[in-house]
Amino acid sequence: MLPLLLLLALLLSACGAGETAAQSAPESTEEPAQEGTAEPAPESTEAPEELPEGAVAVSTVDELLAAIAPNTTVVLREGDYDLSTAADYGQEDLKGYYIWSLVPGGCTLCIQNVDGLRLLGQGEVSLLARPRYAEVLSFSGCADLRLEGLNLGHTQEPGICAAGVLSCSFCDNVSVEACRLFGCGSVGLTASNCRTLILQNCRIDGCSSGAVEAYGSRDLRLVDCELCDNGQGKESAGYELITADRCRDLALVNCEISGNRVQHILHSSWCDRTSLLGCKVEGNRILDAVFQFEGKSALVDRCGFSLRSQERYYPAGSSLFARNGDGEELISFDLDHMEWGEAEYAGPPAEDARPERTELTEGGSEVHVSTVDELLAAIAPDTVIYLEPGVYALSEASDYGGSGSDWYSWEEDYDGYSLTIQNVKNLSIVGAGKDDTVLLAEPRYACVLRFRECESILLSGFTAGHSEAPGYCTGNVLDLYTCTGVTVSDCGLFGCGVIGVYAVNCEDLQLRQTEIYECAYAGADLTTCWNVFFEGCSIHDCDEGRNYIFLRGGDCSWDGEPLQEGCILIEDGRCLGAVDPVW
Repeated sequence: MLPLLLLLALLLSACGAGETAAQSAPESTEEPAQEGTAEPAPESTEAPEELPEGAVAVSTVDELLAAIAPNTTVVLREGDYDLSTAADYGQEDLKGYYIWSLVPGGCTLCIQNVDGLRLLGQGEVSLLARPRYAEVLSFSGCADLRLEGLNLGHTQEPGICAAGVLSCSFCDNVSVEACRLFGCGSVGLTASNCRTLILQNCRIDGCSSGAVEAYGSRDLRLVDCELCDNGQGKESAGYELITADRCRDLALVNCEISGNRVQHILHSSWCDRTSLLGCKVEGNRILDAVFQFEGKSALVDRCGFSLRSQERYYPAGSSLFARNGDGEELISFDLDHMEWGEAEYAGPPAEDARPERTELTEGGSEVHVSTVDELLAAIAPDTVIYLEPGVYALSEASDYGGSGSDWYSWEEDYDGYSLTIQNVKNLSIVGAGKDDTVLLAEPRYACVLRFRECESILLSGFTAGHSEAPGYCTGNVLDLYTCTGVTVSDCGLFGCGVIGVYAVNCEDLQLRQTEIYECAYAGADLTTCWNVFFEGCSIHDCDEGRNYIFLRGGDCSWDGEPLQEGCILIEDGRCLGAVDPVW
């Protein structure tokens, strides 16, 4: 009997222990669950070892948007970030460092005026845009920007994308490293008026139009990148893989370019110091030619090319060819037999020495220049520029047609570019005398000098016009748009410019002791300009006797005599009054 009781006691004890274990089981399973919800903890403990102190880790779109701020490192945890799921998606009254720019079917995320922002992916991170007309990420006016370890593209949905992937405009010092920019975006990277934008170890693939479009940018580099499988399908004519317009120091270094179906691999227009170094170009479908150069050529060295039998390097009738490091032209035979090898690129050369400035006791500075490049480098507010005697041919500037600076740009005209000085206050350009100092424009459709949104401008002691060349000019000599306080003194403005002085919406325009001559259509054309006066000026020898001032609104006087609106005839320095309009 005792053994039976002992056995029963043992069984009851075992059941009690089992019940106790069962009761404690939720606690043991609950603890891992808590650990699971706290998965970021290991990342936060590792972050200080890899990232600057103060990095912000995010795991949702809303957390990402809330973290965007200057001098901030944002770590994106692994996952997909569909930007269209943001709580404020599409709102137009946001204040801060980003906005939603409306496009057909949705919005583009635009990050603006942020310096020192770093977006770093941890693991497999994808930033995705859903609408087909929205860029995935757009940056404007940002500096010291870094993107690393991110996949950027559109969600996989029916339809062809009509927007790019990554867009940067007016940005400085941008680094994109170990990122993928993928289709169905139309263009992988669009860079407009940027300085120092570097893609390192990136891949651009599957974009329907091309890989890169760059406009007016300086120091744009693609290093150790892959540009693969971009361009339209067999039913389409294809586009450009790389489009560059008015850029300086664009370089592709040790890149793999394959599987693309495009018109040209590189289409470069008026770009200075474009380079293709150590690149392997093979397995593409090139519908026109590998290169198309306009205005300036490119350096090609240590590249390997493999073309199909019907493909060619240059368009038919091309007069511009790639050059090697010695400046020698490279014909098709040279490119076919170029030996491929890894290349080194140290970046663009140091900026040319700027002319020395002398600070003035009353404020501002003065600069003495003797070349076109020095003249352009000196353009800035609160500056007096003295031109040494000589001829300044604007089309010979080293950055002609390029990105310009904060204070001037090259505006494209039919056969060249016009020098446009913009948003400058208190600038004087003073020559050594109109017989000794000459500013020349060569293209017949470009004006010689153009000013936009400028204030307190003095032009004195030089002659400006178009160079002697065959053809009929359609460009003016001096163009003024929405300017205030412009004085033109002791200057010569000559043809074959169509109009000597063309002004729109200007105020306080003074022309003193200035000679306007040999223009194709008239001496001056003034539209809605106020407080304009000519003093001691002459207009003569314009084609077919058109020594006219066209006055279209506003008020104007000639040697103190008010002029009526209409077509005013000037002869021998005297105003003969209005004649029948000829416009």
